[in-house]
Amino acid sequence: MTFLLDIINSVHKFLGYLDISPKYLNRGYTVLSVIPTLYLLRIIYGLWQNQNYLQFFLYGIVFLVLVYFIVLNVFYYFMDKNTKADVTQLFVKYLPDEAFNIQTEETTTRGGSIDKVNTQEIAVSYDEDYQLKLAENMRYLIEKGEISVNDLGRMDGFLVDRNTLYPYYYVKKIADKEYVLNIGRSYADMEKVGKIYLDSEEETLEPVGLFIVGGDFVKDGLRYHEPYRLKLIVKKEQKEADEPVVYSRTQRRRRS
Repeated sequence: MTFLLDIINSVHKFLGYLDISPKYLNRGYTVLSVIPTLYLLRIIYGLWQNQNYLQFFLYGIVFLVLVYFIVLNVFYYFMDKNTKADVTQLFVKYLPDEAFNIQTEETTTRGGSIDKVNTQEIAVSYDEDYQLKLAENMRYLIEKGEISVNDLGRMDGFLVDRNTLYPYYYVKKIADKEYVLNIGRSYADMEKVGKIYLDSEEETLEPVGLFIVGGDFVKDGLRYHEPYRLKLIVKKEQKEADEPVVYSRTQRRRRS
């Protein structure tokens, strides 16, 4: 059993280096999870033959739970359907959105992650027509496959996953307390979309990522259109040595 878990963990680490759509990645994990589940069934059969009924009962419960989640994943990732028996919907329904927001403390990038980065969103004074430029860039980048999208069908969710990084942006300092945010379809094709104003000359701006917000989404079987927006995340100014920064425990993405 340990050997199988080591293999799965190795596959997971390898896939983490590839830029694969979360939908197809989760399909792969669903198929892969069948292997240890079937192996567990073999263990349960052996426990029954050896009359170890207590362990048989405990392992049987674990097996049924695993089968339950495999079935849910098949419906969700292969058939784009949610079922009424999906208990995970209770967490989504009753927990606040902040419970699933990890970008302020861990920012995932291609090929790895920046762990325990103390970050914050910074206000950007966007140009009036920036959403038109962004919409056109998003259309182009999606067509070129540079931004992954989900095949929504009638499945609830966004076309572009939450916390998806916008691939081509540049923050340029033009004065002591003033910066310009540029975006484009490539680093050779950049346009200004807004300005950033700092409160004091002592502040420094260290961008961590420019995230995509909004876009088409499906809710309760209906598809809606919401304009794309951008969210710029930067490092916070570190506190003095006698005021240590306390990090809360965070939960990982999803995606891979």
